[in-house]
Amino acid sequence: MSSNIYSVGLQHVGAYQVSGTPYLSGSVLPASTTDSLRFQFPKVTKKVIVRTNDAVDVRVHFAPYQASFGYTDGADTDDNYAILSGPGHLEFEVKCKEIFISTESVITTETVEIFAELTNIPASRMFNLDGLAGVS
Repeated sequence: MSSNIYSVGLQHVGAYQVSGTPYLSGSVLPASTTDSLRFQFPKVTKKVIVRTNDAVDVRVHFAPYQASFGYTDGADTDDNYAILSGPGHLEFEVKCKEIFISTESVITTETVEIFAELTNIPASRMFNLDGLAGVS
């Protein structure tokens, strides 16, 4: 007898239609233009908002700025990140399990805040963006 058990996954529409579970985090931005902050989500996201209250340009990546964090390819070209000119915020309706933040200039005290709506899809069900066309 085979079991017919359904569970949530990336193609599960209902997981994106219900209200998301909140996720909040923040950090001081890296002092180097070649370093990235990594925010790993416990579940696949429905929406991500990146905010800074400081007058600094923040880069939002879906792969690290340099090949690091176990990635073989980085997002180190101008085509692989969105720029948030602070103060302000960027909002992404996106499925992801992590994001990376870097800066356009050397700074030491500015901060970034991450707000996300999480689905009930485990992060382990989301594929890794390492090496995908348009990411590296």
